[in-house]
Amino acid sequence: MKIILQLLSISIASLVPFSLQAAPPSDLLGKYLYFEEGPEDYLTFNSISAGSKQDVTGGLDAFTYTFLATGPTTATVVVTYDVGEYDEWDLTWDGAGTGTFTRDEYKDSALEDTDTGRFSESGGNTAPPADFNGIRLEEAVQLEDERFEFLTETEGREFEPGDVDPFTYVYNAVDATTATIVATFKPDRWDDLTLTFETETTGTYVLDRHDDNLLKDQKRGDFRLDLNQQVIDVVIGDDTGPLIGDDFFNQTGRNQTETVLLTGNGLVKIRSEIENDGADDSVNTRASRSSGKFDIKYYTSKPRRNVTAKISGSGLSLGDVGHDEMEVIDIEVRKKGKGRGRSIGWIEGRSSEVAGAKDKGRFNLIGK
Repeated sequence: MKIILQLLSISIASLVPFSLQAAPPSDLLGKYLYFEEGPEDYLTFNSISAGSKQDVTGGLDAFTYTFLATGPTTATVVVTYDVGEYDEWDLTWDGAGTGTFTRDEYKDSALEDTDTGRFSESGGNTAPPADFNGIRLEEAVQLEDERFEFLTETEGREFEPGDVDPFTYVYNAVDATTATIVATFKPDRWDDLTLTFETETTGTYVLDRHDDNLLKDQKRGDFRLDLNQQVIDVVIGDDTGPLIGDDFFNQTGRNQTETVLLTGNGLVKIRSEIENDGADDSVNTRASRSSGKFDIKYYTSKPRRNVTAKISGSGLSLGDVGHDEMEVIDIEVRKKGKGRGRSIGWIEGRSSEVAGAKDKGRFNLIGK
């Protein structure tokens, strides 16, 4: 398992939690930018207008710079080494402290070369976070679906889409660069993780995997931390059958779409559950409207209440939902008139606490 961590603004002394949002910082003071070459080839911003570039041989090139956030996820940095010699970096964040860049390199004030690739941003510190609540630990170079997700301060899961292995865990920030995690799946099966931070969100790991109280395997590599957005889980199904979509997270309906057949004027009931897999959260939900061929109504379960106008309009607040708890929304559908028809409906759950945490279940309606 390989992992790379890129996060923003952490204090070694206080070990405060860091931000895991895909957005540029307010400024670059005290931060590093790595451009794919690795942690020994980076730009260091020592003041609000000056910094230095360190190459792989240890050489330093001083520069002045300007920094401008150009949008919610974009910024431009112009790094000037000498008169007429400067680089213009256009940065686009697509994750916490990471994204893509385009660099225009100028010599004698003329464009000489253009490069593209990925960058990593660091606050320049190497401290582990105060806790792992809400964080995911994943592959760095070849991102795989399997990863560790830390759902609360003591509970987590090893995750693959549709298949999770829950654990309890103990996290310990050992010192300014090292942390350990013991993830216990069963009394005789656990993983020991030792993380050595090279930035706030990247470093190296050693994973000792135990089963039947014996060391079965050891892995080493690089790690990445990121915000865990897979905390609101929508499952859906015919009211008479099993629900689908558990531990799948997407907006397309893949592996979480129920198909129902309507004949005549009969009523079809669909059950949806909006689950909170993460820490205590305030959860909201929205759903699709009725169509020309089908009349769709939505009801809360306890107490039973018609919430169609609210949920298919601006959205409905489900209030505070604790970890591993869920709220039920019953969906009732009737076919309008005679003849055949098809429609696609959906219901979405969304976190109020974790940016970007949402899931959507779909239902295909077929009228005959």
